[in-house]
Amino acid sequence: MSPTIRWSAAMLLATTSLAAWSAPRALVAADSRIEFAVKQMGVEVTGQFERFDAQIDLDTDDPAASTASVTVDIGSLTTGDADTDAVALDTPWLNRSAFPQATFTSHAVRRVAPDRFEATGTLAIRGEPREITVPFETAAQADGSTVVRGSFSVRRADFGIGGGEWNEGDLVANEVPVRFSLRLAAP
Repeated sequence: MSPTIRWSAAMLLATTSLAAWSAPRALVAADSRIEFAVKQMGVEVTGQFERFDAQIDLDTDDPAASTASVTVDIGSLTTGDADTDAVALDTPWLNRSAFPQATFTSHAVRRVAPDRFEATGTLAIRGEPREITVPFETAAQADGSTVVRGSFSVRRADFGIGGGEWNEGDLVANEVPVRFSLRLAAP
């Protein structure tokens, strides 16, 4: 087979597999992560959410027709330290008893490069909705699944997280970086 035919076949296969991704694909939770980091008095504390769900319908031919919805179980937060977790989940912080979930729902998705996109939508934490734009990239895997990765920052004061003295000075940084890697099952 000539190099031109091989290249054409590879491009056809890649285009077909991308174009076929126009229906929500199941989240492979065991291979997915949502992680965060926050600085407290200059020391970084990292953690993750262990339970969440995502419904992502990416139409690569028409990204504007795409949708993304993510629901995070706030009570699944873990930093590896039970005392830190208890404080983070308590009333002044995430207040899991009153606000057991955080959600992101897109209302616009656009392509910024061949496998890079931005989803603009509403992030709601502690019942406070804010519009954000989340950059992400996609990577097709050999088994037919797709990994969606990205990162963004949350300004915790915008959502009433911490409050009072915790929002003064440099006790706890206001910017909280969030990283995610979501594996979506093969169609």
